[in-house]
Amino acid sequence: MKRRILVVDDTPLVCEHLSQLLQHDGFEVETASDGRSALESLRSNTFHLLITDLRMPDMNGFELLTTVRAEKLPFGVIVLTGHGDTDVALDAMKAGADDFVTKPCEPERLRLLVARILERRRLIDELEQLRLQMREHYSFHNMVSKSSKMRKVFDLIEQVGPLGSTVLIHGETGTGKELVAQALHDADRRRSGSFVALNCAALQESLLESELFGHEKGAFTGAERLKKGRFEIADGGTLLLDEVGDVSPAMQAKLLRVLETGTFERVGGTETIRVDVRIVAACNRRLEHEVKAGRFRSDLFYRLNVIRIELPPLRERKEDIPLLSMHFIAKMATKSSPPVTQIDEEAMQALLAHAWPGNVRELENAIKAAIAMADGAIIHLDALPATVAPRPGRGSPPAPLIDIDRPLPDLTDELIARVERDYFTELLARYHGNVARCAKHCGLSRRSVSQKLQKYALDRNSFRPTAAKRDTSSNKA
Repeated sequence: MKRRILVVDDTPLVCEHLSQLLQHDGFEVETASDGRSALESLRSNTFHLLITDLRMPDMNGFELLTTVRAEKLPFGVIVLTGHGDTDVALDAMKAGADDFVTKPCEPERLRLLVARILERRRLIDELEQLRLQMREHYSFHNMVSKSSKMRKVFDLIEQVGPLGSTVLIHGETGTGKELVAQALHDADRRRSGSFVALNCAALQESLLESELFGHEKGAFTGAERLKKGRFEIADGGTLLLDEVGDVSPAMQAKLLRVLETGTFERVGGTETIRVDVRIVAACNRRLEHEVKAGRFRSDLFYRLNVIRIELPPLRERKEDIPLLSMHFIAKMATKSSPPVTQIDEEAMQALLAHAWPGNVRELENAIKAAIAMADGAIIHLDALPATVAPRPGRGSPPAPLIDIDRPLPDLTDELIARVERDYFTELLARYHGNVARCAKHCGLSRRSVSQKLQKYALDRNSFRPTAAKRDTSSNKA
């Protein structure tokens, strides 16, 4: 298919000159003399590139540019400017133009720009087609998988979603528990209501109570106005209680009452409020073990564990790693120049070999980092984060070999360092970067844990839920 280009300029001579130049290079070219007629053509026909003057009467080129970008019409844009209009051209690029050319146009510069932008557009179109194919064959409510374990999860969601039953989701951090909860909500009769999520591990008990149940004005210092809690906000919809295993015994009792009666009072209030909310709970630890250890109420566990969904970690569905990697590449196609379109075999083998303690979320962040570091359209091994694909002198030390010519203390130190780094990586993932809870788990002081993190260059902030939300925007996998 020939690439189609629309040239817009209120000077007929400019349109004729550019049309002849581009047709000579094999492109199909149409022209327009003003922004309004150009916009009609762009809306009703397929074009791959728009070349427009900025200074035109009625609808100028800048207005045309902002309109087509607001409507997300899929083509590249080159703006034509006069001498001394560099600031205007830069404003146009901020508004979405791919590049600019100063009139009178230098033919070779224009040819190079057209070729580069059309090639970029072609790659983006191919990646979008790939995304559509994956969505058709492997996607389910923003989750992408072809593994048999995840297909069983999808089938279970379809089966229990419309029932409105309470669901307990178990899975390691980064496996997509919130996506599963959202899918359950979308399948429920309450789908027109709000989907509300709260990470119970991220708040102290006093703040958690206020977040869940709301508070009255003057209930405590700083309560300057009435605040509705998550239960009220989710009324008629779904409330996800993420990391519910971290809730204190006192808060467990209050949650149990809401699940049993559907009623609660705001902090500092006496009015009993009734809500109709579907509860979905999620935890990265097995709550039955917490019950046996005396840390979680058995009656609350049975209230939550009506239907159980087990999410497999990424290491147990490695067949999804290539699929997910290409999904994330396609998702971020427009954010790199030139667009990254492939992963070479060596880099893919490194992705397949990694343990992925942070699961799908860690993989998405690794692909984002690799795209930023890629030199060209292909992700090579050296573009991957060192934590995923260690190289000599970077990241985790290589697996120690039994070399009897080396002193035993050297070998044991090397092995201990590797085990400690992997241990604290897993621990930070489990407790979302909370050093105090990591210290309590492993029996060390907070200072000792902090020293270990510094020693192995582990950034606790990258494991925090707020950091993950900043990194993943919207669509989750």
